[in-house]
Amino acid sequence: MIPIRKAVIDSGPLFSALVLHYQFREMRRGRRLAFDSCLEEPLLTMPLQEQFLSLLYSIREKLTTSHVIGELQGLGTSRLKLYGDDRLNFWRASIDLLMQWNIDEQLIRLLDMANRIELTDRLASIGVVDTGLIELAAKNGCVLITQDEGTLARCAWTVGVDCRLVKQLIPQA
Repeated sequence: MIPIRKAVIDSGPLFSALVLHYQFREMRRGRRLAFDSCLEEPLLTMPLQEQFLSLLYSIREKLTTSHVIGELQGLGTSRLKLYGDDRLNFWRASIDLLMQWNIDEQLIRLLDMANRIELTDRLASIGVVDTGLIELAAKNGCVLITQDEGTLARCAWTVGVDCRLVKQLIPQA
């Protein structure tokens, strides 16, 4: 597979990366955490988790939207159920990873998208977050990485965006 130099990352894969980064960091500190219920196929075994993180680390330019960053808080609260110091440590580790990656968080404005006739139907059918991700990938001529095959990937493929599912990037053995 040709290495990915630049990619837009959706909230699902980005959240999975943050969870795995935190879990592996805590394991190195002798603490065993189990967040398997937060992860989706194919990220249910440690070798595939490591392969996934390695793939994301190898992408030189990582982009996402401010809408995706905003979704991360809700995902963390609803899926991880962390409280107190554990929640604080998760977000510190997450911010550290995003800074290490130098992730390029871009604002794709709703009103800018709404002013384009060809995007109005897409906004209504798949929403602001997914429309913004497709627009960011199209604008940058790069890959869009997601786990959302049913909505985001299908729409991206329809408009000619190179969208790759995590399960395509990390084939199960």
